[in-house]
Amino acid sequence: MKSTLGRTKSLSLRKRSAAGCVKAQVRTCVVLILSTLSVLAAEKYQLRARVDLVVVPTSVRDSKGNLIAGLTEKDFTIFEDGVQQTISNFSDDPQPLSAAIVVDSGMSGIAMRRLAPLFIAVTNGFSDFDEMASFRFDHFVVQLSDFTTDREKIEKSFDVFKTMAEKQPAQGNSGNGPSVPSVVRPDGTPKPATEMVPTIGSRRVAPSRVLSDAIYEAGQALQKRPDNRRRIIFIVSDGENNPNVNEHNSQQVKDLLLRQNIQLYAVSTDENRLDRGFGTLGSLARETGGDAYRGLSMSSMEKAFARITEQARNQYVLGYHSSNEPKNGLQTVRMIEVRGRDPHWKIAHRKQYIQLP
Repeated sequence: MKSTLGRTKSLSLRKRSAAGCVKAQVRTCVVLILSTLSVLAAEKYQLRARVDLVVVPTSVRDSKGNLIAGLTEKDFTIFEDGVQQTISNFSDDPQPLSAAIVVDSGMSGIAMRRLAPLFIAVTNGFSDFDEMASFRFDHFVVQLSDFTTDREKIEKSFDVFKTMAEKQPAQGNSGNGPSVPSVVRPDGTPKPATEMVPTIGSRRVAPSRVLSDAIYEAGQALQKRPDNRRRIIFIVSDGENNPNVNEHNSQQVKDLLLRQNIQLYAVSTDENRLDRGFGTLGSLARETGGDAYRGLSMSSMEKAFARITEQARNQYVLGYHSSNEPKNGLQTVRMIEVRGRDPHWKIAHRKQYIQLP
């Protein structure tokens, strides 16, 4: 009997010992798994830090306004928040364009009739590899055509603008008097007379132009285009904008363009804004690395159209991995400065970007 009890106790001890070993092994496995996950997480973070590339398309002109070709990465120095960065990627290969062409159908009749015959000049600046979409806006935004490489389709989509230009008063809808109703619906069909009669009497109204919304919608359409294309907004407007009727403010517009690396090129038809640096359009053009041009005559418009497509396609692309860490785990706005070997060069590039944690 004692022998049997001894054997039972011994077996029980062995089972408890085995169970303890299993528990110890499980604890060891858990520790190893957690350690491995920590290492993988760290490696993932390090990998992300290595692959987050800041891309800065850059154009360079001489003192006469001519584009300078043949430069190399040694001709540039790039700074982020005043800290010099190492250029790790460089290219001067022309890229196909995705262009959102936006026209202001609330401009003065004079400006609209000046622009109407020039849409062929706008599209002729694009190559067979480029794609375009068309938009117009006044007190609402209308996309006239989806992205296409068919230049004739884009030209035809602006026929509605030509119809409106014939009816537009010389002074346009400046907001200094009763609002001028559009003679066509968004789809281009004529409105009945009952829809064309103003109902505001002699009450003075504010401008109802939604410039910010037009740029934002164009930016949203561009963000869906392939990454191997250079994205630009090509806008012709007098710059009139009423913040009270826009769904998106200027900061939201700028953030979208910078986040999606979209450059804005503007042709201004308002002489007053030329003296103020083209107003909102000029500011967005400078911030995104685009440019702004005068369009006070047919000839100046044609020259501007040619320069815009030439500059947008023929740019140097500088890339670097930021040496700055995000602050407090929050997204941070970083300021970019590109300097050239020759201080007389006029260099256009995006001025900032949003660094994500």
